[in-house]
Amino acid sequence: MELASEASIRITGISHDGEGVGRLDDGRVVFVAGALPGETVAIENIQKEKKRLVASLKAIHQAHPERVQPPCPVYDRCGGCQLQHASAGLQGDLKTLQVRDAVSRIGHLDTPVLPTLTMANPWRYRNKGIFHVNEASGQARLGFYSARSHDFVPASGCLLFSNQVNTLLEDLEERITATGRAGHIRKVMVRESKATGDLMLAFITEDQAFRLPKLVEGLIADYPALTSVWHNVLTNPRLATGRAWHHLAGRENIQDAIGHLTVSLSPASFFQVNNLQAQVLYDEVRARAGLTGQDHILDLYGGIGTIGLYLADRAGRLTGVESVGEASRDAKANAQALGLTNTHFVTAKAEAWLPRYLKDQSRPDLTIVDPPRKGLDPRLVDTLIQAAIPRMIYVSCNPATLARDLKSFQAQGYQPGPIQPVDLFSQTAHVECVVLITRK
Repeated sequence: MELASEASIRITGISHDGEGVGRLDDGRVVFVAGALPGETVAIENIQKEKKRLVASLKAIHQAHPERVQPPCPVYDRCGGCQLQHASAGLQGDLKTLQVRDAVSRIGHLDTPVLPTLTMANPWRYRNKGIFHVNEASGQARLGFYSARSHDFVPASGCLLFSNQVNTLLEDLEERITATGRAGHIRKVMVRESKATGDLMLAFITEDQAFRLPKLVEGLIADYPALTSVWHNVLTNPRLATGRAWHHLAGRENIQDAIGHLTVSLSPASFFQVNNLQAQVLYDEVRARAGLTGQDHILDLYGGIGTIGLYLADRAGRLTGVESVGEASRDAKANAQALGLTNTHFVTAKAEAWLPRYLKDQSRPDLTIVDPPRKGLDPRLVDTLIQAAIPRMIYVSCNPATLARDLKSFQAQGYQPGPIQPVDLFSQTAHVECVVLITRK
């Protein structure tokens, strides 16, 4: 069937990437970046992309009443913020719709989805960023690659980062240019503590050694907030960072906080990028946990232990499981610094570790799972079901895999409670969810 070059369509839904979803006259579904549900739009450049149809937005015939002008000057080129053209309230509604659609279409469930919990001020919330270094005519620029391409987009003045971070990035461009060796640095990682204002900086290179020591010396001298500088060796260009980290200057860690929980972060630590909304998410977990002070909590895919540590003061015992050794070490160090004596952390893959553990130990009262976007490993789902874990809290960053896994649990006698979406990534299409799952 031939594709028309242009068409006028009604947008009726939204994809997990924030694209408007509509149908052509022949019934085929088409995805349109920049379009919003309820709008009538003209589209062009209709083409196949993998197994779907995509099109460019040519004109808006009937706009959504909550469509806004994106304040970012490179919004249409960067692709990092897929929903800046929607008001903050509409963004929350769209994320709720996205979760409800996944639960219904993928999970075939009638589980209630609550309204998304959004931010009062949805800007300058990010505490970490990784920026590509681009060199053109000897001038270094820091920025991002446009969505699905290697087109470089400068990140100067990004509205998701604080003024302090943006000032540092702007200065870094000039300092890296002045070295005459901008090509030595592939990326720069900046982490900012929202609790203290301290900054951590990492230079990411493909070379085993960092060869610009005077650059580091100058930054440390001129930026009192820059308290930790690292070098990372990138061996796989498809990854954000490599495994080898070398400390260059300042302290090895910085301190940050989510609500009452203060943690120490190494450069490799996974930490939610939005402190304020992470507290909202963790409070939702805590409200669903129903802890008595005697419970044994099992925290799977625990990272540096933040969710488990957030609950540990109300638990009898906490066992955290994480496959990345550096993260497990951070979790242990943070528990020790907090004076918690009821915690134990294991470095292992949850799906391989849990069956062995359950052979020798009594089943936990509550299991928390916070998997990556691909969701739970099927072996882990089977183990949790066979062990008849009485209560589980699932924290998800992907509504599609959440719906898939909830379907598996419900088919085996578990009942998902209301799903609470939380907007940790304002201006983007991403959304976190938390749901309590109980055995019937």
